[in-house]
Amino acid sequence: MKVFKFGGASVKDANGIKNVASIIEKYGEKNLVVVVSATGKTTNALEEVIHAYFKNEDAKAKFDIVKNNHHTICKDLFGNESHDVFDKLQNIYAEVDWQLEEDRKESYNYVYDQIVSQGELISSVILSAYLNEVGVANTWLDVRDVNENR
Repeated sequence: MKVFKFGGASVKDANGIKNVASIIEKYGEKNLVVVVSATGKTTNALEEVIHAYFKNEDAKAKFDIVKNNHHTICKDLFGNESHDVFDKLQNIYAEVDWQLEEDRKESYNYVYDQIVSQGELISSVILSAYLNEVGVANTWLDVRDVNENR
């Protein structure tokens, strides 16, 4: 088994994701695990969302910037908005939107962990969908559902 880890700069835009896909395709390993960071600067943008949330500023507007960036990447990769990746991303976005609508009962660290972690989920969903689109069969796994007995 081989494990590949791609950082945020590697998947910062559609061209980066295409490059990552070509690297993965070149290795063609059956037992390949791919770990991917949030797309370039997404973690910073999500941190801005959290800061706005705790300052009672418009955190949703800041999150809209994150959504728009990923929407652009997906349009560049898939060409239209009918691809099912858009629905998958909407489900992730809904988790963050829900968190931002809640009263600020939770600690900063808890909210930080809940929101910033979505960046990796978003990028991994996009990469997995693109790999499938170009014929590189893969199974997307939500690491939160993986246990040590798997």
